[in-house]
Amino acid sequence: MWLYLRMGASILVNIFTTRILLQALGASDYGLYNVVGGAITMLGFLTASMSTSTQRFISYTLGEGDEEKLKSIFNNTLCVHYGIAGLSALILIAASFVWFNGVLNIPEGRETVAMCVYACLVFSTIYSITIVPYDGVLNAHENMCFYSLIGIADIFVKLVIAVAVYFATLDQLLLYAILMSLEAWTLRTVTKYYCSRHYEECRQRELRKYFDHRIARELMLFAGWNFCNIASAMIALHGTNLIINHYYGTLLNAAIGIATQLSNVLSNVSANLVKAITPILVKNEGAHQRKQVLTITYKGCKFSFLLFSFFSIPIMFYISPILELWLKDVPLYTAIFCLIMVCSAIIDQVGTVLYQTISAKGDIKGFSIAIMIPNIVIIIVTPIMFSLGYPPYWGLINWLICKSVIGLVVRIYYSHTKADLSIMDFSEKVLYPIFKVCAFSCLICLITVCVYNYLHFNWLIMFLLSFLLCVPVYWYIGLQNTERVMVINMTKKVKNSISFSH
Repeated sequence: MWLYLRMGASILVNIFTTRILLQALGASDYGLYNVVGGAITMLGFLTASMSTSTQRFISYTLGEGDEEKLKSIFNNTLCVHYGIAGLSALILIAASFVWFNGVLNIPEGRETVAMCVYACLVFSTIYSITIVPYDGVLNAHENMCFYSLIGIADIFVKLVIAVAVYFATLDQLLLYAILMSLEAWTLRTVTKYYCSRHYEECRQRELRKYFDHRIARELMLFAGWNFCNIASAMIALHGTNLIINHYYGTLLNAAIGIATQLSNVLSNVSANLVKAITPILVKNEGAHQRKQVLTITYKGCKFSFLLFSFFSIPIMFYISPILELWLKDVPLYTAIFCLIMVCSAIIDQVGTVLYQTISAKGDIKGFSIAIMIPNIVIIIVTPIMFSLGYPPYWGLINWLICKSVIGLVVRIYYSHTKADLSIMDFSEKVLYPIFKVCAFSCLICLITVCVYNYLHFNWLIMFLLSFLLCVPVYWYIGLQNTERVMVINMTKKVKNSISFSH
């Protein structure tokens, strides 16, 4: 409930923030910020890989119930992150000489501003790496209340920054980068202080006493393979962004930035569910409850897809009027970029929890290698296709095929071989019901779009009607009887809790 409160605030505020920024910065500067940010993200994916690793080891240890080992895990994690932060600083500074000497296509006269934006983003990235262990502790302890409250504060501060940039008389892009850097530093400092006050393992910052080279090595090996997995996906997406920038300029980067943001906002619908169940899944793995792990996996995969597709399928059918209402001035190719990115995210939802199940076992070397190969293919194939005259959206189509479709097959295979997942059970409990739901939902949305196009009904009314008509499909086809009872009981519990609080 806390996570969905955060998500609601995020969607509401992001609608206004993106529009304000696009009007304040203009499509070119907005695209420039995204392409420079993409260059940072390609090297800052260490944060994401280490966050997953930290949460996995802390959750697993909580499942084992060993408090002394928990302190050792946290302090060793801190040591590793301080080392990574220093190494990342050197890599990011060295990389700047490459980005700003022929790789990035920067409008003339904006080179200095682009370098200042890069410096601000480097500062935020380096500092965020040292805070990852504290985020891992919050997630492992399932403290979604504080996590959501700090996230909501983050969202509203970003809205204030967007408004301040809109009315500023200084260079708006530079001001935006500086304020975003300060905002990230402030909120992450608050997170560090909170964890130190509330969790025993975070107070025991005796790095020499608790340092264990075997634990540190295990952390680094897991994080290293996880790093390769996440890095290849990041390079595939942001590398495609850079390739499109090289061939077509910053205006299309603005379109990709908007498409990525829409996909990310929608993904939060199911990502909250995945985030909530991941520590539970890993704790069960730590307690060697294999049957419970697989039950959580099947339910998680299906519910993740159902939550995401319920919102995303109608939006895909009405993407053009939605973008016109949202952005007013819609950059070229934005609609088709959004469709491809959302399609890719829909496929990803089926395998998101599978990745957590594989990670919970700890042996991810083979999986990481297998998932890297199709991601690398994207970067090789895309520039060849552009040089042959293919339109820019083929870069994202390659992303959809290689990263999402082939990636799902890899996840299912390794869940079967490493985590004892039954492909027959997965097909029966997950793939078959979500296929039926997807088919019926698309048919309903297609009918409402035809009514809108040929009878000229108000598009917003037909859009809302498509949601309403899809509800019975998800309720009766997507859910089993036991799951419907579970949802009803959960609703009653929430209602009773609200009544009791009053």
